[in-house]
Amino acid sequence: MNKLLIWVLLLAATQAFSQGGVNSPFSRFGIGDLNSENPMHIRQMGGIGSSFLDPSQLNFFNPASLSFLQSTGFDIGLDFKNSRITEGDNTSNQWSGNLGYMALGFPLRNPINALFTREDYKFNWGMGFAILPNSTVSYNITRRDSTGVDQVFDRNFLGSGGSYKAVWANAIKYGDFSLGANVGWLFGKISYDRNVDFISEIAAFDNRFSTSYTMRGFYSKFGLIYLGVLNKKEISDDIGREAPKTVSVGLTYKPALGFDTKAQINDINSIFFTGFGEISDTLRSAQDVIGSGQLPSELSFGMTYTHGYKYAIGFDVLRTFWSNYRNDASPEVLNNTTRYAIGGYYKPNYNNINSILARSSFRFGLYLEQDPRIINNEKINTYGVTLGLGLPLAWQRKFSNVNIGVDMGKRSVSGVLSENFAKVTFGFTFNEGDWFRKFYLD
Repeated sequence: MNKLLIWVLLLAATQAFSQGGVNSPFSRFGIGDLNSENPMHIRQMGGIGSSFLDPSQLNFFNPASLSFLQSTGFDIGLDFKNSRITEGDNTSNQWSGNLGYMALGFPLRNPINALFTREDYKFNWGMGFAILPNSTVSYNITRRDSTGVDQVFDRNFLGSGGSYKAVWANAIKYGDFSLGANVGWLFGKISYDRNVDFISEIAAFDNRFSTSYTMRGFYSKFGLIYLGVLNKKEISDDIGREAPKTVSVGLTYKPALGFDTKAQINDINSIFFTGFGEISDTLRSAQDVIGSGQLPSELSFGMTYTHGYKYAIGFDVLRTFWSNYRNDASPEVLNNTTRYAIGGYYKPNYNNINSILARSSFRFGLYLEQDPRIINNEKINTYGVTLGLGLPLAWQRKFSNVNIGVDMGKRSVSGVLSENFAKVTFGFTFNEGDWFRKFYLD
């Protein structure tokens, strides 16, 4: 990749380390650091969202999962991240936090109705809504330099903003197969500033280069899930006592997302003279510059084995075709990436009503993902391990889940920059079983 990328990343290891708050030099490129579409309980299993199912918790990564819901769920996710950025002898520690998502999902056929009418529904319909961040741009990088003729100056790079998605999801299940789709709206605003400030006594023009743009476009994603029960005969012979052992296979496809941009560009030189004030010279000013772009298509595949209510384990592979990325407001060449994940959960004793921990889900996961940027012919790789605890809570016949987890990993560019991080993730799912319920009188 070009030398500017290497140089900007190196800047993060100098005086940038003294900056407080969120400071991710990697977010300078593309549309920023991308946020996962997986809910927190799946992130705590490494991110195996292509095939994972839960009757009470949402999964918008594969919209086909919504047709397996047995109750209405409102899900909110939060994460807090500690980053340790290192280059040479320079190190920075910083904390950041983010609202991961807010989502609502529900079955349009209440399963309690089927118990009263003793019907076996082969056809189910699930629906949901979600709003979640898609990407985040946040960096503040400063480096002191000189021209070699006693002119000392600071180079400063600033970036802020990001993009978001508002999603409407539907899924239809017939027999063992479910087909789902997410549709919605992508929107956001991203700003970049590059400043040069002379601090020596020799008079010189300071530079202010500023570019900001808004983006908006139509979002879609499609999913398919097959759920096979391996012990159907045992269940039919011992109704109510034998737990199902299942294999779920999931596939998702996200088409390339076209978006429109509107950019504001202002490049200014300025100098301050005592007694005269500031004198400015506009090098370039362009307002409401219309452009377009394209986010890459994406394909994922996964499989999960669930052993009754005792444990589950699965894997996931995600391929993103970043070579098709295009953005008139911020042109850049990126590379295709692959993400690998494996994870699952273990429940000590699902039937123990006297112990919350015995009925809790102890989650684990591993993942390895590539970055679309390449520096010095080397890929930026991220790898990590996840752990989580899902606590089931009940009151007034209402059930909810509290999901607490950690994500520890490393993102690095050999010989340039490394980031060790630890994320603390929180997910809260509030369930309601009375939506679309019909009440019967004897």
